[in-house]
Amino acid sequence: MMRRLRRAICSLLPVMLLPMLLSGCWERKELNELAFVLALGIDKAETGFKVTMQVVIPSAVSSQNGGGLGSGVPVASYTFPAPTIYESLRLFNMTVSRSAYMGHIRVLVIGEPLAREGLGPMLDVLKRSREPRMDFYVMVAKEGTAEEALNVLTALDKLPANKLFNALDKAYKVSARTVAVSLDRFIEDLLYEGKAPVLTGVVVKGEPDAGGKKNNTERTNPKTKLRYESVAVFSKDKMLGWLDDDEVAGYNYITDNVIKNTGHVEGDDDGLIVIEALKSRTKRRVRFIEGEPHIYLDIEAVCNVEEVTGKDRLDAEQDILDLERKAEERIIRRMKQSVKQINDRYNVDIFGFGQSIYEKNPKAWARLLKQSGGDYLKSLPIHYKAKVIINRVGAIDNSFLDQIKE
Repeated sequence: MMRRLRRAICSLLPVMLLPMLLSGCWERKELNELAFVLALGIDKAETGFKVTMQVVIPSAVSSQNGGGLGSGVPVASYTFPAPTIYESLRLFNMTVSRSAYMGHIRVLVIGEPLAREGLGPMLDVLKRSREPRMDFYVMVAKEGTAEEALNVLTALDKLPANKLFNALDKAYKVSARTVAVSLDRFIEDLLYEGKAPVLTGVVVKGEPDAGGKKNNTERTNPKTKLRYESVAVFSKDKMLGWLDDDEVAGYNYITDNVIKNTGHVEGDDDGLIVIEALKSRTKRRVRFIEGEPHIYLDIEAVCNVEEVTGKDRLDAEQDILDLERKAEERIIRRMKQSVKQINDRYNVDIFGFGQSIYEKNPKAWARLLKQSGGDYLKSLPIHYKAKVIINRVGAIDNSFLDQIKE
Protein backbone atom coordinates (compact mmCIF):
# COMPACT_ATOMS: atom_id res chain seq x y z
CA MET A 1 0.00 0.00 0.00
CA MET A 2 2.75 2.43 0.94
CA ARG A 3 4.62 1.50 -2.21
CA ARG A 4 1.61 2.39 -4.40
CA LEU A 5 1.13 5.69 -2.57
CA ARG A 6 4.78 6.57 -3.04
CA ARG A 7 4.55 5.82 -6.78
CA ALA A 8 1.43 7.98 -7.11
CA ILE A 9 3.12 10.92 -5.37
CA CYS A 10 6.22 10.59 -7.55
CA SER A 11 4.03 10.55 -10.66
CA LEU A 12 2.00 13.61 -9.65
CA LEU A 13 4.95 15.70 -8.39
CA PRO A 14 6.25 16.73 -11.87
CA VAL A 15 2.74 17.67 -12.92
CA MET A 16 2.37 19.86 -9.82
CA LEU A 17 5.74 21.56 -10.35
CA LEU A 18 5.32 22.19 -14.09
CA PRO A 19 2.98 25.25 -13.71
CA MET A 20 5.66 26.96 -11.59
CA LEU A 21 7.99 26.91 -14.61
CA LEU A 22 5.34 28.50 -16.82
CA SER A 23 4.42 31.43 -14.53
CA GLY A 24 7.30 33.71 -15.49
CA CYS A 25 5.45 35.39 -18.37
CA TRP A 26 2.22 36.31 -16.62
CA GLU A 27 3.16 40.03 -16.57
CA ARG A 28 5.07 40.18 -19.83
CA LYS A 29 5.11 43.25 -22.05
CA GLU A 30 6.35 43.33 -25.63
CA LEU A 31 8.86 46.00 -26.63
CA ASN A 32 6.46 47.46 -29.18
CA GLU A 33 3.98 48.07 -26.36
CA LEU A 34 6.35 50.23 -24.30
CA ALA A 35 7.37 53.89 -24.50
CA PHE A 36 10.83 54.25 -22.96
CA VAL A 37 11.07 57.37 -20.81
CA LEU A 38 14.67 58.64 -20.78
CA ALA A 39 14.16 61.88 -18.85
CA LEU A 40 11.58 63.05 -16.37
CA GLY A 41 10.84 66.68 -15.56
CA ILE A 42 8.68 67.88 -12.68
CA ASP A 43 7.44 71.46 -12.30
CA LYS A 44 5.10 73.23 -9.96
CA ALA A 45 1.54 73.68 -11.28
CA GLU A 46 -1.41 75.70 -10.02
CA THR A 47 -2.97 72.56 -8.56
CA GLY A 48 -0.30 69.94 -8.01
CA PHE A 49 2.44 69.08 -10.47
CA LYS A 50 3.29 69.35 -14.15
CA VAL A 51 5.21 66.30 -15.32
CA THR A 52 7.20 66.21 -18.56
CA MET A 53 8.34 62.90 -20.03
CA GLN A 54 10.99 62.70 -22.74
CA VAL A 55 10.32 59.53 -24.72
CA VAL A 56 12.63 58.03 -27.33
CA ILE A 57 11.20 57.44 -30.82
CA PRO A 58 12.53 54.01 -31.87
CA SER A 59 12.22 54.59 -35.63
CA ALA A 60 14.28 57.80 -35.41
CA VAL A 61 17.24 56.11 -33.74
CA SER A 62 17.01 52.79 -35.58
CA SER A 63 20.23 51.61 -37.22
CA GLN A 64 18.21 50.87 -40.36
CA ASN A 65 17.69 54.60 -40.78
CA GLY A 66 21.37 55.36 -40.41
CA GLY A 67 21.01 56.45 -36.79
CA GLY A 68 21.24 60.12 -37.72
CA LEU A 69 19.08 63.12 -37.01
CA GLY A 70 18.22 63.21 -40.67
CA SER A 71 15.72 60.43 -40.00
CA GLY A 72 13.66 62.71 -37.79
CA VAL A 73 13.51 64.16 -34.31
CA PRO A 74 14.72 61.37 -31.99
CA VAL A 75 12.50 62.12 -28.98
CA ALA A 76 9.04 63.34 -28.15
CA SER A 77 8.10 65.28 -25.00
CA TYR A 78 4.74 64.94 -23.29
CA THR A 79 3.59 67.24 -20.49
CA PHE A 80 0.66 66.57 -18.21
CA PRO A 81 -0.62 68.61 -15.22
CA ALA A 82 -2.35 66.72 -12.41
CA PRO A 83 -2.88 66.92 -8.62
CA THR A 84 -0.36 64.10 -8.08
CA ILE A 85 2.63 62.81 -10.02
CA TYR A 86 1.20 59.30 -10.38
CA GLU A 87 -1.99 60.65 -11.92
CA SER A 88 -0.02 62.71 -14.43
CA LEU A 89 1.95 59.61 -15.41
CA ARG A 90 -1.30 57.76 -16.02
CA LEU A 91 -2.53 60.58 -18.28
CA PHE A 92 0.24 59.50 -20.65
CA ASN A 93 -1.85 56.47 -21.65
CA MET A 94 -4.75 58.72 -22.57
CA THR A 95 -2.56 60.29 -25.28
CA VAL A 96 -0.08 57.64 -26.38
CA SER A 97 -0.77 54.08 -27.52
CA ARG A 98 2.17 52.69 -25.53
CA SER A 99 2.70 52.28 -21.79
CA ALA A 100 5.33 54.50 -20.19
CA TYR A 101 8.31 52.48 -18.94
CA MET A 102 10.49 54.20 -16.31
CA GLY A 103 13.27 51.63 -16.05
CA HIS A 104 15.66 53.57 -18.32
CA ILE A 105 15.42 57.09 -16.87
CA ARG A 106 18.79 58.87 -17.13
CA VAL A 107 17.99 62.24 -15.53
CA LEU A 108 15.36 63.90 -13.37
CA VAL A 109 15.01 67.67 -13.84
CA ILE A 110 13.16 69.73 -11.23
CA GLY A 111 11.91 73.26 -11.82
CA GLU A 112 13.39 75.87 -9.48
CA PRO A 113 9.99 77.09 -8.13
CA LEU A 114 9.11 73.53 -7.11
CA ALA A 115 12.55 73.00 -5.55
CA ARG A 116 12.10 76.11 -3.41
CA GLU A 117 8.64 74.98 -2.32
CA GLY A 118 9.86 71.52 -1.25
CA LEU A 119 10.60 68.18 -2.89
CA GLY A 120 9.28 65.87 -0.19
CA PRO A 121 5.84 65.14 -1.76
CA MET A 122 7.33 64.23 -5.15
CA LEU A 123 10.01 61.89 -3.82
CA ASP A 124 7.59 59.33 -2.43
CA VAL A 125 6.24 58.12 -5.76
CA LEU A 126 9.72 57.76 -7.28
CA LYS A 127 11.07 55.82 -4.31
CA ARG A 128 7.92 53.71 -3.99
CA SER A 129 7.75 52.69 -7.65
CA ARG A 130 9.51 49.45 -8.58
CA GLU A 131 10.29 50.49 -12.17
CA PRO A 132 12.79 53.37 -11.91
CA ARG A 133 16.33 52.64 -10.82
CA MET A 134 17.57 55.15 -8.26
CA ASP A 135 20.95 55.75 -9.94
CA PHE A 136 19.85 58.49 -12.34
CA TYR A 137 21.09 62.05 -11.82
CA VAL A 138 18.90 64.75 -10.32
CA MET A 139 19.27 68.45 -11.19
CA VAL A 140 17.45 71.77 -10.77
CA ALA A 141 16.45 73.91 -13.76
CA LYS A 142 18.02 77.21 -12.71
CA GLU A 143 15.80 80.24 -13.31
CA GLY A 144 13.50 78.13 -15.46
CA THR A 145 11.34 75.06 -15.73
CA ALA A 146 12.07 71.39 -16.25
CA GLU A 147 9.78 71.42 -19.28
CA GLU A 148 11.98 74.02 -21.03
CA ALA A 149 15.16 72.05 -20.26
CA LEU A 150 13.78 68.78 -21.62
CA ASN A 151 12.54 70.37 -24.84
CA VAL A 152 16.05 71.30 -26.04
CA LEU A 153 17.49 69.18 -28.84
CA THR A 154 21.28 68.84 -28.89
CA ALA A 155 23.64 68.48 -31.82
CA LEU A 156 26.41 66.17 -30.61
CA ASP A 157 24.17 63.81 -28.66
CA LYS A 158 21.21 62.41 -30.51
CA LEU A 159 19.17 61.91 -27.34
CA PRO A 160 18.97 65.01 -25.07
CA ALA A 161 18.62 62.84 -21.95
CA ASN A 162 21.90 61.12 -22.79
CA LYS A 163 23.50 64.53 -23.29
CA LEU A 164 22.46 65.64 -19.82
CA PHE A 165 23.63 62.41 -18.22
CA ASN A 166 26.94 62.03 -20.06
CA ALA A 167 27.87 65.71 -19.81
CA LEU A 168 27.37 65.73 -16.04
CA ASP A 169 29.10 62.37 -15.65
CA LYS A 170 32.19 63.85 -17.32
CA ALA A 171 31.96 67.39 -15.93
CA TYR A 172 32.25 66.48 -12.26
CA LYS A 173 35.26 64.25 -13.04
CA VAL A 174 37.28 67.00 -14.72
CA SER A 175 36.07 70.06 -12.81
CA ALA A 176 35.29 70.83 -9.17
CA ARG A 177 32.66 73.38 -10.19
CA THR A 178 29.71 71.01 -10.25
CA VAL A 179 28.34 67.97 -8.43
CA ALA A 180 26.73 64.76 -9.66
CA VAL A 181 24.01 63.56 -7.30
CA SER A 182 21.82 60.51 -7.89
CA LEU A 183 18.31 60.24 -6.50
CA ASP A 184 19.42 57.63 -3.97
CA ARG A 185 22.20 59.86 -2.65
CA PHE A 186 19.89 62.88 -2.47
CA ILE A 187 17.36 60.96 -0.36
CA GLU A 188 20.14 59.60 1.86
CA ASP A 189 21.47 63.12 2.49
CA LEU A 190 17.94 64.20 3.43
CA LEU A 191 17.80 61.47 6.07
CA TYR A 192 21.34 61.67 7.45
CA GLU A 193 22.05 63.36 10.75
CA GLY A 194 24.12 66.51 10.25
CA LYS A 195 24.10 66.61 6.44
CA ALA A 196 22.17 68.91 4.05
CA PRO A 197 21.82 67.90 0.37
CA VAL A 198 22.89 69.72 -2.78
CA LEU A 199 21.97 69.40 -6.46
CA THR A 200 23.60 70.72 -9.61
CA GLY A 201 21.87 73.36 -11.69
CA VAL A 202 21.14 73.22 -15.42
CA VAL A 203 20.45 76.39 -17.40
CA VAL A 204 18.78 76.86 -20.78
CA LYS A 205 21.00 79.30 -22.67
CA GLY A 206 19.39 81.15 -25.55
CA GLU A 207 15.81 80.95 -26.77
CA PRO A 208 13.82 78.22 -24.95
CA ASP A 209 11.14 78.12 -27.66
CA ALA A 210 13.73 77.43 -30.37
CA GLY A 211 15.35 74.54 -28.51
CA GLY A 212 12.74 71.99 -29.52
CA LYS A 213 13.03 72.64 -33.25
CA LYS A 214 15.06 70.30 -35.40
CA ASN A 215 17.03 73.14 -36.98
CA ASN A 216 18.56 73.84 -33.54
CA THR A 217 20.83 70.85 -34.25
CA GLU A 218 21.66 71.99 -37.79
CA ARG A 219 23.46 75.22 -36.86
CA THR A 220 27.15 75.66 -36.10
CA ASN A 221 26.05 77.86 -33.21
CA PRO A 222 22.72 76.51 -31.90
CA LYS A 223 20.23 79.09 -30.71
CA THR A 224 19.52 77.10 -27.57
CA LYS A 225 22.01 75.19 -25.43
CA LEU A 226 22.02 73.38 -22.09
CA ARG A 227 24.74 74.24 -19.61
CA TYR A 228 25.53 73.09 -16.08
CA GLU A 229 25.86 76.08 -13.82
CA SER A 230 25.95 76.55 -10.03
CA VAL A 231 24.88 74.18 -7.28
CA ALA A 232 21.62 74.42 -5.33
CA VAL A 233 21.71 74.32 -1.51
CA PHE A 234 18.88 72.66 0.40
CA SER A 235 17.65 72.80 3.97
CA LYS A 236 15.79 69.52 4.43
CA ASP A 237 13.79 69.23 1.19
CA LYS A 238 13.55 72.96 0.40
CA MET A 239 16.01 74.81 -1.81
CA LEU A 240 17.58 77.91 -0.25
CA GLY A 241 19.76 79.32 -3.03
CA TRP A 242 22.78 78.90 -5.29
CA LEU A 243 26.54 78.62 -4.81
CA ASP A 244 29.09 80.28 -7.05
CA ASP A 245 32.01 78.44 -8.68
CA ASP A 246 34.54 79.15 -5.92
CA GLU A 247 32.13 77.99 -3.22
CA VAL A 248 31.43 74.78 -5.14
CA ALA A 249 35.17 74.11 -5.54
CA GLY A 250 35.70 74.61 -1.80
CA TYR A 251 32.77 72.31 -1.05
CA ASN A 252 34.15 69.57 -3.31
CA TYR A 253 37.61 69.74 -1.74
CA ILE A 254 36.13 69.49 1.76
CA THR A 255 33.86 66.56 0.87
CA ASP A 256 36.59 64.69 -1.06
CA ASN A 257 34.72 64.94 -4.36
CA VAL A 258 37.57 66.35 -6.48
CA ILE A 259 38.80 63.95 -9.14
CA LYS A 260 40.41 66.55 -11.40
CA ASN A 261 40.36 70.32 -11.22
CA THR A 262 42.02 73.26 -12.95
CA GLY A 263 42.91 76.61 -11.41
CA HIS A 264 45.55 79.31 -11.60
CA VAL A 265 47.91 81.15 -9.27
CA GLU A 266 49.63 84.47 -9.86
CA GLY A 267 53.21 84.41 -11.08
CA ASP A 268 55.99 86.76 -10.08
CA ASP A 269 55.70 88.99 -13.18
CA ASP A 270 51.90 89.51 -13.11
CA GLY A 271 51.30 86.48 -15.32
CA LEU A 272 49.20 83.44 -14.43
CA ILE A 273 50.31 79.84 -13.95
CA VAL A 274 47.60 77.28 -14.64
CA ILE A 275 47.75 74.13 -12.51
CA GLU A 276 45.65 70.99 -12.98
CA ALA A 277 45.03 68.67 -10.04
CA LEU A 278 45.32 65.10 -11.36
CA LYS A 279 44.60 63.36 -8.07
CA SER A 280 43.20 64.75 -4.87
CA ARG A 281 42.34 63.16 -1.55
CA THR A 282 40.83 64.72 1.54
CA LYS A 283 41.17 63.03 4.91
CA ARG A 284 38.74 64.13 7.60
CA ARG A 285 39.18 63.52 11.31
CA VAL A 286 37.09 64.47 14.33
CA ARG A 287 38.94 65.10 17.60
CA PHE A 288 37.51 66.11 20.94
CA ILE A 289 39.49 68.72 22.83
CA GLU A 290 38.22 69.46 26.33
CA GLY A 291 34.99 67.75 25.34
CA GLU A 292 34.40 69.95 22.27
CA PRO A 293 34.53 68.54 18.70
CA HIS A 294 37.17 69.81 16.27
CA ILE A 295 37.24 69.05 12.52
CA TYR A 296 40.62 68.40 10.88
CA LEU A 297 40.86 68.46 7.08
CA ASP A 298 44.03 67.22 5.38
CA ILE A 299 44.18 67.56 1.57
CA GLU A 300 46.85 66.06 -0.66
CA ALA A 301 46.87 66.86 -4.38
CA VAL A 302 49.16 65.76 -7.21
CA CYS A 303 49.26 68.43 -9.92
CA ASN A 304 50.75 69.35 -13.29
CA VAL A 305 51.58 72.76 -14.70
CA GLU A 306 49.51 73.22 -17.86
CA GLU A 307 50.03 76.86 -18.91
CA VAL A 308 52.22 79.86 -18.12
CA THR A 309 51.05 83.25 -19.39
CA GLY A 310 54.03 85.21 -18.06
CA LYS A 311 57.81 84.83 -17.99
CA ASP A 312 58.09 82.86 -14.75
CA ARG A 313 60.94 80.36 -14.57
CA LEU A 314 60.26 76.80 -13.45
CA ASP A 315 63.72 75.25 -13.88
CA ALA A 316 64.84 75.48 -10.24
CA GLU A 317 63.67 73.41 -7.29
CA GLN A 318 62.85 76.54 -5.28
CA ASP A 319 60.58 77.74 -8.10
CA ILE A 320 58.56 74.53 -7.84
CA LEU A 321 58.43 74.75 -4.03
CA ASP A 322 57.13 78.31 -4.23
CA LEU A 323 54.50 77.26 -6.77
CA GLU A 324 53.38 74.36 -4.54
CA ARG A 325 53.08 76.74 -1.58
CA LYS A 326 50.89 79.13 -3.60
CA ALA A 327 48.66 76.27 -4.71
CA GLU A 328 48.30 75.03 -1.13
CA GLU A 329 47.32 78.50 0.07
CA ARG A 330 44.77 78.76 -2.73
CA ILE A 331 43.08 75.47 -1.82
CA ILE A 332 42.91 76.38 1.88
CA ARG A 333 41.57 79.84 1.02
CA ARG A 334 38.85 78.29 -1.17
CA MET A 335 37.75 75.94 1.60
CA LYS A 336 37.69 78.63 4.30
CA GLN A 337 35.73 81.04 2.11
CA SER A 338 33.29 78.33 1.15
CA VAL A 339 32.54 77.42 4.77
CA LYS A 340 32.23 81.05 5.86
CA GLN A 341 30.08 82.25 2.96
CA ILE A 342 27.72 79.27 3.01
CA ASN A 343 27.41 79.55 6.77
CA ASP A 344 26.69 83.30 6.61
CA ARG A 345 24.10 83.05 3.81
CA TYR A 346 22.35 79.76 4.49
CA ASN A 347 23.51 78.40 7.86
CA VAL A 348 23.22 74.78 6.71
CA ASP A 349 25.78 71.98 6.93
CA ILE A 350 26.20 70.72 3.37
CA PHE A 351 29.74 69.57 4.25
CA GLY A 352 28.58 66.80 6.57
CA PHE A 353 30.57 68.01 9.58
CA GLY A 354 27.64 67.17 11.82
CA GLN A 355 27.41 63.70 10.28
CA SER A 356 31.11 63.10 11.04
CA ILE A 357 30.60 64.15 14.66
CA TYR A 358 27.52 61.93 14.95
CA GLU A 359 29.37 58.90 13.58
CA LYS A 360 32.29 59.52 15.93
CA ASN A 361 30.23 60.14 19.06
CA PRO A 362 26.39 60.21 18.92
CA LYS A 363 26.17 61.51 22.49
CA ALA A 364 28.50 64.41 21.71
CA TRP A 365 26.40 65.22 18.63
CA ALA A 366 23.20 65.27 20.69
CA ARG A 367 24.91 67.51 23.25
CA LEU A 368 26.14 69.87 20.51
CA LEU A 369 22.64 70.18 19.05
CA LYS A 370 21.20 70.87 22.49
CA GLN A 371 23.77 73.62 23.14
CA SER A 372 23.72 75.40 19.78
CA GLY A 373 20.76 74.00 17.82
CA GLY A 374 21.26 74.44 14.10
CA ASP A 375 23.93 77.13 14.59
CA TYR A 376 26.78 74.78 15.51
CA LEU A 377 28.70 75.68 12.34
CA LYS A 378 29.24 79.22 13.58
CA SER A 379 31.38 78.03 16.49
CA LEU A 380 32.73 74.70 15.20
CA PRO A 381 36.58 74.79 15.06
CA ILE A 382 37.86 73.63 11.65
CA HIS A 383 41.57 73.08 10.99
CA TYR A 384 42.84 73.08 7.39
CA LYS A 385 45.99 71.56 5.93
CA ALA A 386 46.97 71.13 2.27
CA LYS A 387 49.88 69.41 0.57
CA VAL A 388 50.41 70.00 -3.17
CA ILE A 389 52.96 68.04 -5.19
CA ILE A 390 53.90 69.39 -8.63
CA ASN A 391 54.52 66.24 -10.64
CA ARG A 392 55.30 67.70 -14.09
CA VAL A 393 55.75 71.13 -15.63
CA GLY A 394 55.18 70.01 -19.23
CA ALA A 395 57.48 69.57 -22.21
CA ILE A 396 59.39 72.78 -21.40
CA ASP A 397 60.63 74.23 -18.11
CA ASN A 398 60.62 77.95 -18.88
CA SER A 399 58.37 79.93 -21.17
CA PHE A 400 59.91 81.09 -24.46
CA LEU A 401 58.01 84.40 -24.39
CA ASP A 402 61.03 86.38 -23.19
CA GLN A 403 63.08 84.99 -26.09
CA ILE A 404 60.79 86.34 -28.82
CA LYS A 405 62.79 88.84 -30.88
CA GLU A 406 61.60 92.34 -31.59
